[in-house]
Amino acid sequence: MSDWTIRRATPADASAVVELRALMFASMGVAGVDDPLWREAAHGWLERELGGWHTCVALAVAADGRAVASAMAALRFEAPSPVNPNGVWGLLNNVATQPQARRQGLARACVEVVLRWLREETEASVVELFATGEGSGLYPELGFTPTAWPAMRLRLDR
Repeated sequence: MSDWTIRRATPADASAVVELRALMFASMGVAGVDDPLWREAAHGWLERELGGWHTCVALAVAADGRAVASAMAALRFEAPSPVNPNGVWGLLNNVATQPQARRQGLARACVEVVLRWLREETEASVVELFATGEGSGLYPELGFTPTAWPAMRLRLDR
């Protein structure tokens, strides 16, 4: 990993993060990855959020300045519960690595930066993620455990 720098993203990195998100969605088989509407919306959202306090993105950046891996976390606020007594959740997502940079520990390093942010700079008491098959081996090594209830989703037509 000596040729890479792991750092937190800034609003200036929004385009690179959108491209890594697109890579992640494509590898998951999500339809519409090339749709410019979500990309434009994501770019604007990232420009705003990366300058704020409740989203963190870590990037692995090559010596030539290319972002080749990422991990993101955002805070979610809910009513306190037995599972999460303070109601502040971290949602880990956007863990992606360009194919040529895989198997070098870059995704792990990015996730560790994001988890450090969640531990040290937020009030999150539980971190949740939705793992892909390819990335699922990493998370138990970092302390994540499966939940009893799988996610369900309803898309509201607007």
